[in-house]
Amino acid sequence: MRAIVFLLAPLFTSATSAYTLVHNYDHTNWYSSFNFKNGPDPTKGTVEYINLAEAQFTGLTRIINNQVYLGVDNTTNIPAASQAGRKSIWLTSRDTFKHGILIGDFAHVPGSICGIWPGFWTIREQVGQPYAEIDILESFNDNTFAYSTLHTSTLCSFNAPPSSYFGTLNEGFTNCTLGTPGCSAKGNEGSYGDGFNRGGGGVYALHWTNAFLRIYFWPRNLVPRDITAGFPRPEQWGLPVANFDGYAPGSACNIEKSFPSEQTIYFDTTFCGAMAGGKGWSDWSDCKAKTGVNTCEEYVRTRPGDFDEAYWLVNSVKIYQ
Repeated sequence: MRAIVFLLAPLFTSATSAYTLVHNYDHTNWYSSFNFKNGPDPTKGTVEYINLAEAQFTGLTRIINNQVYLGVDNTTNIPAASQAGRKSIWLTSRDTFKHGILIGDFAHVPGSICGIWPGFWTIREQVGQPYAEIDILESFNDNTFAYSTLHTSTLCSFNAPPSSYFGTLNEGFTNCTLGTPGCSAKGNEGSYGDGFNRGGGGVYALHWTNAFLRIYFWPRNLVPRDITAGFPRPEQWGLPVANFDGYAPGSACNIEKSFPSEQTIYFDTTFCGAMAGGKGWSDWSDCKAKTGVNTCEEYVRTRPGDFDEAYWLVNSVKIYQ
């Protein structure tokens, strides 16, 4: 498979100028670079987001061997009939960016666990600008693969040739416009969850220009040397897992009009909600049968120990422009 990727690499070769590191978030500056939000969950999950002080006091975030740990409450038994949510973390970056390369290097992501819905994503927060969301790494319940998805308030669709990316079209979803599931690609086995973690983690990258948004994933043993060296050369990366190319045949999206503003980086781990709860629990996964619990909400509240592996362990997040 790796040989095939490199043979196809010329499809993406272009005259690209060198990228320079503009932000590097790691254990040395993480807590001064991200805000810990404790507002209500916009996805209506069974969650209670907590602020930095509480997260540090309870151990939901800490520095371990120069890596940033972001976890969830895995000890509190919440009554099944309660309306309370399980405590977790929602981060937003203080810096924003437009165009360039965003690279997330993870030693561990939340495991393949029923009831969770974690994400590493970006969003437009500027008032008066079109809504634009880039879900770089997202999954739910006990999946072992990730999804990469775009959501826009403008009319926008992508249908790049299958030969231009190594992921697969997710359920035929090519329409990014709000009110639809979004345009989405599904990653390979091991791009999320238990398989990702057994392999020592890996790296996700977003390459954003005025013509396309491409999302890449590499397991730890296949991370390109240029990324490890700190001099990313996307023209050498081969195929992305998701290719949102505004000029591809079958696509209809003006990248600059749909993504006109700077984006903010988000991390969160919610529970249940629209993806992991409801049909996500009973129909789109085996979680109801696997756990013997009728609803996601009851399971999340009453099985704290099942969320021991529901944590991120971040080596770094970098922005190059």
